[in-house]
Amino acid sequence: MERSPHFRWRDTVAALAHAGILWRREPARRVYFKQVYFSGLQSLPLVLLVAVAVSGILVGQLRDFGQAPREAIAVLLRITLDEIAPLLTAFLVAARSAPAMASELATLQASGEVRLLARLGIPPLQYLVVPRVFGMVSGCLLLSIYFAITAALTGSLFAAPSHAFGTLLQVGETLAAGAIIECMLKSLLFGAAIALVACHTGLAARGSYTEVPIAASRAVVRGLACVLLIDLLMVPL
Repeated sequence: MERSPHFRWRDTVAALAHAGILWRREPARRVYFKQVYFSGLQSLPLVLLVAVAVSGILVGQLRDFGQAPREAIAVLLRITLDEIAPLLTAFLVAARSAPAMASELATLQASGEVRLLARLGIPPLQYLVVPRVFGMVSGCLLLSIYFAITAALTGSLFAAPSHAFGTLLQVGETLAAGAIIECMLKSLLFGAAIALVACHTGLAARGSYTEVPIAASRAVVRGLACVLLIDLLMVPL
């Protein structure tokens, strides 16, 4: 029996150079939009719930330490954009979407579909990795934006119920654009790291269905580790 092909890290990363396949091939576009829907839209209720809970808890703690409503909202916005929004979003995506992606690709390896694509002359990595990576990156960025907006609005309501939106607008005017850019950059990097780890873990399965749950577990653990490492390396920036 012919063995399933295995891919090295450099092969997986090099496949991203063929991003144009998303617009040239209908199957790749379909996978991309399905990944955005799964990672970015189906995760939205959970992300919004976490954003509401975290912002309420944080504002409550700040008020307990004597922070005025304006200062509490300013601290909430800064912390949310710097760390909470991109980091918690990445954790939720890694826990929910990464194992599904790794399991799907490991199943394709076990069923021989990856090998069949290679035999037909269709680059497996371009059709399997590229749309999934860009789909998860897009979904992660969207979720971070949803998270930040929801946390800001909810925190303002908790901190200053009678004049929440006015206070939020005043604080927002003093917010540096660099904080927003940093939040988006982290979201993009976290999403790319989680997707690449999940894809590589799934395709590294050795062609057996018993490898599917193992690949799913590894995708979560390694994805979270990569997110924390990237975040740690970006601290001095």
